[in-house]
Amino acid sequence: MNDYLLELIDIQKSFGKHSILKGINLRIKPGEIHGLIGKNGAGKTVLMKIVNGVIPKDSGRIIWRGKEREITSVKQAQSLGFSMVYQDLSLFPDLTVAENIFAGHFAQNGLVKCGVIELDALYRKAQNVLDRLHFTINARTKLALLGLGQQQMVEIARAISRKAELLILDEPTAALNEQEVGRFFQILKEVQALGVTIIYISHRIQEIKEIAQNITIIRDGLDVASFPINTVEGEDIIKLMVGEEALGRYPRLGLAARKELLRVEGLSTANVLSDISFTLHEREILGIAGLAGSGRTALVDAIFGVRAFIKGKIFLRGREIKLKSPRQAIKMGFAYLAEDRVHAGLFNNLTIKNNIVASDLTRVTQRGFINAKRECSIAQGLVRRLGILIHSLQQRVSTLSSGNQQKIMLAKWLFSGGYVYLLDEPTNGLDIASKVDVYNIMNSIICGGSGVIMISSDLSELIGMCHRVLVIFKGTIVGELKGSEISEEKILKMASGRG
Repeated sequence: MNDYLLELIDIQKSFGKHSILKGINLRIKPGEIHGLIGKNGAGKTVLMKIVNGVIPKDSGRIIWRGKEREITSVKQAQSLGFSMVYQDLSLFPDLTVAENIFAGHFAQNGLVKCGVIELDALYRKAQNVLDRLHFTINARTKLALLGLGQQQMVEIARAISRKAELLILDEPTAALNEQEVGRFFQILKEVQALGVTIIYISHRIQEIKEIAQNITIIRDGLDVASFPINTVEGEDIIKLMVGEEALGRYPRLGLAARKELLRVEGLSTANVLSDISFTLHEREILGIAGLAGSGRTALVDAIFGVRAFIKGKIFLRGREIKLKSPRQAIKMGFAYLAEDRVHAGLFNNLTIKNNIVASDLTRVTQRGFINAKRECSIAQGLVRRLGILIHSLQQRVSTLSSGNQQKIMLAKWLFSGGYVYLLDEPTNGLDIASKVDVYNIMNSIICGGSGVIMISSDLSELIGMCHRVLVIFKGTIVGELKGSEISEEKILKMASGRG
C-alpha cells in the first residue's frame, strides 16, 4: 500500500529562459496538514498551480492515490478532489456571499430548477456551510460589504463546499486578525478530522509550527528539506529558507528625529475616528498599532484624502493644508501603500514600467505622449535600486511574487518623490527575506529626510522598526510609546482598552 496520498516527483517549470522549478519533490501523507514554506519567488505557488491544473509542468510526475496523473485543467483537478484557495482573492464583489460560495456549481448542488436558481435553497445551503465552519457571516450579505478577513473566510467556505479531498491554502491567514487566526486553526483541525488533507503555504513560521505535522522547505526552485515539524526550531527553518543565517531582521536606524514634518490636530471622522492628534518628524518611523476595526486604516485614509473628516486640521511642514482627494495628497508629497495591494495599489494587467511611473505620468510625458525611453530608464533604475526580480520591464505585474509586487508599489511611490509615506501592513504576506528588503527600503526613505507612518499587526515588527508607536482603541489614540518603552505587553494592553 502506498504511504502517500500525493507525490510530486522531479517537477520542473520554466517561463522563457527563467527556470522557476528545478526538479522539486514533495510527498504528502493522507490526512495530514503539510506546511510548504520558502521565500517569495521560491516556487511554492507555481508548484501548487501545477497541481491545481492552472499551468502545465514542463516535466516530472504527479502521482495521486498511487496512480500517475496528467492534470491539464482546474476542472480536472477539482474532479480528482483538489481545491485551492489563493492568497489574492478570486471572488465576485457584486454578488452575495451565498452566490460566491456556489458560483459555477449551482446545478451540481441541486440549486437550479427549470433553469432558475432557487434563492431560498441557495441561502439556506450556504448558511449551513458558514455555520458549520463557525463563520459569523450572513449568506445574504453582498460580498463587497465584508472586510478582507471575512472575504477570506468566504473563499475557504467555497473550497470546503466542494468536498475537497486535498485542500491547498496559499497564505490563508494573510487578511485575518489574531482572533480570527485562532478560530481558523480550530476550523482546519475540524476539517482535518473529517479526513481532508491540507497543504498549507505560509511565510509565518510560527503558524506552520502550530498547525502543521510536517514541513517542506523550498529555496530557489528546489526542495531543500522535509521533516516532521516537531523536530526543527524556527531559526533552523529561517536558515534553510534564505540559504544563510538571517541576521539583522529588524535593521532599525538610530537616526535623530529632526523638525516636525506632519501634524494632525483633533481629527475626527463620521462614526470611526475621534479627536486624533499626533506629529511625525523627519527621519522617523512612526508605528500605528491597534486591533482590527480600531480605526488604523481609517486614519491614513483620512490623511490621504480617501475618507472625509468632519473636524480637525492637518499641517505639513508647519503649514495647514486642505486635503480633499488622493490626487491632491500626492501633489503635496503624500504616498500611500494600501493594505490590499492587488485592488488598491497595483494595475495588474499593466506592465512593471507602467505601474512604476503611474504615480506621476507628467514626468514621463511629452506633448501628451509617454516618452518610452524615459519611462524605461526610470523604471530600470528603481528596479535595480530595490533589487526587484523580474524578467523584463514589459512583464505584467500580476506575474510577480508577493514580495516583488510590494517592491513595485514602493518603487511607484519613490518615483513620486513623497515626503510622508503612509504604509498599511507593508510586509503582510511576505517571507522574512522580503520583509528585511522592505525594512531597508523604509530606512532609505527616512535617510532622505522623509517620514514613515507604518500600520502593522505584527507587534515584533513595530517593536523592531519604529522609533515611536501610537496605539488606537475604538477610534481614539490611547497611548504613545517611545524607544525602550515599546513592548508587546504594553501595546496589547492599550489596544484592548486596558491601558
